[in-house]
Amino acid sequence: MGPASTDRRAAVLGQLQKQLQADPKGQFFYIVPNHIKFSSEVDILTDLKRHQGNQDDFFAASRLQAFSFTRLAWFFMKNTPYYQIPRIGAAGLNMLVYQIMADLADKLTIYRGELAQPGFIAQVVRQLLALKTGCITAENLTQIAAELDQQSDIGAKVHDLALIYTQFSQAMQGRFIENTDLLGTLSDYLTQQDLSHTYFYVEGFSQLTAQENQLLLTVMQKAAGLTVGLMLDQPYHQQVPQKQNLFFKSGQLYHRLYQAARSLHVTILKDEMVQQARVSPDLQRLENFWRLSTNGSRHLSHEQLADSKSIQVIQADTRQTEIRQVATQIRQMVALKGYRYQDFLVLTRHLADYETIIAPIFKTFNIPIFDDLQRHMTDHPLVELINALFAVKQHYYRYQDMMRLLKTELLLPEVAGKPMPNNAYRQAVDLTENVVLKYGFTGKQWLRKEDWQFYRFEDQDFGTETTKDQARSEQVNLIRRFVKKTLPPFFKKLDQAKTGQDAAQIIYNFLVKRGVVAQLQDWRDQALEAGDLVKAAEPEQTWQVFCKMLDEYVTILGQVPFHADDLLALLQVGFSGASYSQIPSTLDQVLVSETGITQTAMRKVVFMIGSTDQVMPDRLMNEQLLSDDDQASLAPYLAEGTYLADDALTQLSCEPFLNYKAFLTPQQQLIFTYPLNDDGVTLKLSPYVDRIQQHFQLPLQVVQTRPALTDRKIAPFVGSKRSTLTHLVQIARDAMAQKVQLSVPWLYIYRLLQQDDNYQALTENLLASLNYRNVPQKLQPEIVQALYGKTINTSISKLEEFYQNPYAYFLKYGLKLRERDVFELSPASAGEYYHMALDQLLRQIRQVGKKLSDLSVAEIDRLVDQILSQMIELPQFQVLTSSNRMAYLARQLAATIKQVAHALQRQSQRTQMAPFRTEVLFGHVGAEDGLKPLRFSLPKGRQVLVRGKIDRIDQMVLNDTAYLGIVDYKSGVRKFDFRDAYYGLALQMLTYLDAVLQNTASLIQNKQVKPKPAGALYLHLQNPKLKLKDVLRKGFEDALLAKNKYQGFLLNDAPLLENLDSDLAERTGSSKIYPLTKIKSGYSLHRSQLVTNEELNLLLKHDEALIKAAAAAIFAGNVALKPVKWPNNQTALQYSPFKVIMQFDAMLPENDYHHIAPIDRAQVIELLRKEKEENDGQKEN
Repeated sequence: MGPASTDRRAAVLGQLQKQLQADPKGQFFYIVPNHIKFSSEVDILTDLKRHQGNQDDFFAASRLQAFSFTRLAWFFMKNTPYYQIPRIGAAGLNMLVYQIMADLADKLTIYRGELAQPGFIAQVVRQLLALKTGCITAENLTQIAAELDQQSDIGAKVHDLALIYTQFSQAMQGRFIENTDLLGTLSDYLTQQDLSHTYFYVEGFSQLTAQENQLLLTVMQKAAGLTVGLMLDQPYHQQVPQKQNLFFKSGQLYHRLYQAARSLHVTILKDEMVQQARVSPDLQRLENFWRLSTNGSRHLSHEQLADSKSIQVIQADTRQTEIRQVATQIRQMVALKGYRYQDFLVLTRHLADYETIIAPIFKTFNIPIFDDLQRHMTDHPLVELINALFAVKQHYYRYQDMMRLLKTELLLPEVAGKPMPNNAYRQAVDLTENVVLKYGFTGKQWLRKEDWQFYRFEDQDFGTETTKDQARSEQVNLIRRFVKKTLPPFFKKLDQAKTGQDAAQIIYNFLVKRGVVAQLQDWRDQALEAGDLVKAAEPEQTWQVFCKMLDEYVTILGQVPFHADDLLALLQVGFSGASYSQIPSTLDQVLVSETGITQTAMRKVVFMIGSTDQVMPDRLMNEQLLSDDDQASLAPYLAEGTYLADDALTQLSCEPFLNYKAFLTPQQQLIFTYPLNDDGVTLKLSPYVDRIQQHFQLPLQVVQTRPALTDRKIAPFVGSKRSTLTHLVQIARDAMAQKVQLSVPWLYIYRLLQQDDNYQALTENLLASLNYRNVPQKLQPEIVQALYGKTINTSISKLEEFYQNPYAYFLKYGLKLRERDVFELSPASAGEYYHMALDQLLRQIRQVGKKLSDLSVAEIDRLVDQILSQMIELPQFQVLTSSNRMAYLARQLAATIKQVAHALQRQSQRTQMAPFRTEVLFGHVGAEDGLKPLRFSLPKGRQVLVRGKIDRIDQMVLNDTAYLGIVDYKSGVRKFDFRDAYYGLALQMLTYLDAVLQNTASLIQNKQVKPKPAGALYLHLQNPKLKLKDVLRKGFEDALLAKNKYQGFLLNDAPLLENLDSDLAERTGSSKIYPLTKIKSGYSLHRSQLVTNEELNLLLKHDEALIKAAAAAIFAGNVALKPVKWPNNQTALQYSPFKVIMQFDAMLPENDYHHIAPIDRAQVIELLRKEKEENDGQKEN
């Protein structure tokens, strides 16, 4: 025995070497923890080879075996009938306990209703195994249950556990073996064997389970010798050390073995205290301090280290920076100081905190690693496939379940007799997902006879299917037909399964016949070809675990009636506990492990990462079914030699010892590192490390995330070429920003990377990026020609978007980037629904030769209901029938349409202005009764054609004049904004009015009538809420009418205005229909939205000029990133889907908004007059 700083293994091997020579017939077993079995065997054989002076390259010792306890059981019992009994895994144990608890349901008390609770079965299994390892039998527990008060909580728990444990033991007997069964059976087996020439050496343990302890008692009685090496400061013959003692656990183990040997009258040899040190003097000083301070010594004098690098404390801002620093130091020590990677050990309390950090960073530094983190199978595609299959069946082809299944890439359609190529399959699945999201396909729509079709409903077409769409439809339907052909027959067979065995066979045969096994084998072969042995093992191991679970299911529950939910739950539990086997580390690799795992003492340098107060000491909890209090209540009833695992308080008292072993693992250097932050959580240095730092007065080394220009020492940032290049780019960026030269060391690094053929191009590209400015380059003429040709066919809303942000226009209409369509009622869809309904309503009224004012409210409602019942069958509106929620929204939309129709009827009774045409298309090729586009010629033979759809054209004929006005339906409040019209941000109304005026010959058949503009108005489509005070003041009808008042502008023309609202004929005041206020002297210009003929012409001419200017800029390749910003701070980026692409940052000097000046109507008109004067002057010149 000896403390952690001593070479106990050398002492044990010294005795073993002597015994090897003394007993030529002897058989020797060296028992170590399972985790270090392989590396220990290598170390032991190496040491024996050195002791024997053997110079051969290869060395073996036929009489010596290095085993773990379970491997020892295999060695002795591998040929016995007992060892041939099938092993049972975690899933099988869960199945067995599940069945037992179901059978005992009526007899259980406190656990009766827990069977369906997620995770409870697994918790019961863990508790049963804990009882086994504690050498507590079912009979023991039953006897204890009889002595306890059944009405108490502990009594009820033990009663139920005893019932389950008894059935569990009987079910396992002769049918299955679990690892906890082996040691008890091995103890019994060894009592019958001749071990007179057998020697056992046990080393690396500080505590043993009751089963392991019992095995050693058998060995000490039967074997020729038992030698135990313990990390211990002194013998504890008569009493166990106090819990606060650093060596409490190993002292407790010594005391148990010593007292057992005495009671069994076994000869006890003299203890050997190991003196030979295996660590540096500085680490011995650390050990001495830790032992004294942990055991209660106070006011210890500060010490100085002989080598300041022996113990270090490093602080980083984040875990990423922390690991980069560790990798940098390892890399430099290997390159400059003769270390090998296998000399390093990286330890932390919980590797999960660094699960996604260590591997990629060490890969960047070209450092080979082997990590002890158990990689679980739960995320493997096979597991996902099985979960998805059951989910698809349970939820009947729900979107998310179907995508989970298809994206496993394990069920592949066949093309020409072979599995579909991966790239083609992925593209087809992506398209399928787009279609499913766009049209809401779910459930029975996957299984229908008709193929799915693409229909597009955009402003430039009428829901047509193009050749490209047909090709996409074929790809999508390839997937849909595969699903329809594959899944329903499988689900039908599964529904017909009567027993668990039937279901297991159906599932297994399905996976084999559908090529899942072949696909897994293909993945394995691809990984082997790439040289990735770890990745290659995963498919095969996952399939083996699955098959084993099916075998156990058939054995245990095969004849039980089949329930799909039960099988899935058991498979999920089995996979959640399954992890991939790892190949032991024998190469020159850095080992990454946890402090709670025993390590060999062959490493020279240890980095203890994550040394924070969160995990050092750790925060421990008892996760067993029996709480700490329960175990304390049971302790008095336990027989000698039986005991359960330590409670949380005892485990916490052992934290100093656990970390002490980690501190003394290295031979030369111990380096603590810790991050200050973790996802926004502030972390502190461990109090353990703080004690060490204060005692040895260690400086805190603060690691910078990036190099500083003023720092001449660049060593902390030099690792691999790739990692160093990252820092070179950072420092070069800072140098450029501050307009200074790179320092000589960094220039040297730059030259080295430039001269490296593998890094020259990357270095130049990354450094060139420093000159990058977030400014889109003007498009070349050939690109403009390819995108737009010589004619721009556009809607006015697109040109408005150009003026809002030219670069966004380029992305959306040049590159044609689009957001993925989703099956939902978008604002655009709702708007289309309103427009179509009102169009149909007015058309049908006109077709029967009536006016809206002629109809009653009831007649209007019946007509609206008839129209909507036909519309809802259209593909673009099927979303309204997809759910109860959507049906509710459909009723809300119908109520709004009826309310608007009622408002239109009331308005028509008060004005001579009447709907003339609805949904009028201009510039649309193929549109019936369509009007000509607005056509504008540009230099170089180019032109721009503007198209659109006018919601409504109203007409009033007075004598020989036909006043034509446009109405645009809006789902929100909208007023005509002269400022936005001036800047090109509100061109729609002027452009539509211009289109009407240029197409009057097509609109007005009577050539004797002179056309004249009436204005352009918005109508807010709403089902308004009225305020009580408005209803009391105005009356219900007038209050409702006021809420549906038009907004926009009207021509200041006396005959027109006098006939717009009959209600104003005999009174002054505001119109309840139009934006018009009558005063004694006429109509108020201040309170009305009126424009003169001259002002309207100025606005229309400016509108046309803006259209031509936008088209000219587009043809010139203008893609400026210049989003507008209104005076109210609203920007064109607010709802843009392209923000990620644009990367606009107002803090960058090259990125700035196009600020819109806060000008009013009068200023706009004044500016337009000045422009006209300038243009007229240029024409005269």
